[in-house]
Amino acid sequence: MEGMEKRKISVHDLFPIVFSVQSVFSVLTATGFRRTIRSRMDKSLGRKDWLRAARLALLRGGVEAVRVEKLARDLGVTKGSFYWHFKDRDELLELLLREWESEVPEMLAQVGRGLGRERVHRLVRLLGQRAKLSEEGKVPSDAAIFAWASVDREVARRVNKAEEERIHLLQHYLGGRDPIGLFYLVWLGFVARGQRVPESRKRFPEIARFLVESLSEQKAKLRMRHRSRELRKHPSKRVRD
Repeated sequence: MEGMEKRKISVHDLFPIVFSVQSVFSVLTATGFRRTIRSRMDKSLGRKDWLRAARLALLRGGVEAVRVEKLARDLGVTKGSFYWHFKDRDELLELLLREWESEVPEMLAQVGRGLGRERVHRLVRLLGQRAKLSEEGKVPSDAAIFAWASVDREVARRVNKAEEERIHLLQHYLGGRDPIGLFYLVWLGFVARGQRVPESRKRFPEIARFLVESLSEQKAKLRMRHRSRELRKHPSKRVRD
């Protein structure tokens, strides 16, 4: 064009353009890389990972903290990956409650058979182990479930029913109605206080010894009473013995 001075384009003139293209490419590459990593994480997480995150959320923040969006943030994945494993939030909540309901029968199966005192020892040790695991979200937490029951009538109904079944199972397994009822109440007190005062959980070994000794002494007294009744009914046994 007339009147315009012609100028050669130097290498220095290309630097801003090249730099801009590289910046855009870097952003796109980084974004794609992050998406790739997140996609891989989404696929690597399983149902157990979501359940563990849900248990921790329930324990630390109550049932309102068990939200798909929050769990996804905690796990560092997309919300959509939740639906690969669960139909909806209600299904997840139902699983949390159901696994707690079946916990005691599973524990007693782990404890196995044996003499009364041995079974009590094994059960108390297992309770201690599971109390620690529940704080890590690896197993259901009594404290979390009881807190949930305090704000949901239907959950409270199911928890009450499950507790009755628990006590009945323990009575059948360990023997003695009153001692098992007290055993369960002591355990509930420990769980509740541990939620409010975490430091108190360190005293579990003391509580365990107390429970074992109390149950063992009570069972010995029951045997002595039973023996006394038998001797009164059948005095001839005393002579033979």
